[in-house]
Amino acid sequence: MSQPRQRLLYLHARTPSVFSDIIGLTQIEPTAGFRVEISAEALEWPYKTVHDALVDGWQIVQFPHLQAPFDDRELDVVGYEFILQKMEVVDG
Repeated sequence: MSQPRQRLLYLHARTPSVFSDIIGLTQIEPTAGFRVEISAEALEWPYKTVHDALVDGWQIVQFPHLQAPFDDRELDVVGYEFILQKMEVVDG
C-alpha cells in the first residue's frame, strides 16, 4: 500500500486575502522526474482564488509575508504568495 505524499501548490494572489484573484500558479507533484512546465499559452487553472483550493482540500502551510504596498512594475515580485499542501497517495 502506498504512503501519502506531499503535493505542493504555490499560488500568487492580487492581495493577501484568500478570496483575492489568483494571478500565478505552480503545482509541484512528488513523482520522480517531475518538472514544472512553462508555456506561452494561456492555461486553464483549476482555481480562481486561494479559497477555491481550500474548498478542494488543500491546506495553507505559509501565508504571504505582508509588506507595504508596492508598484510591481519596478520589482520582480508577483502578487502575494501562498504555499499550500495536500497529502495524497500519488502514482509514480
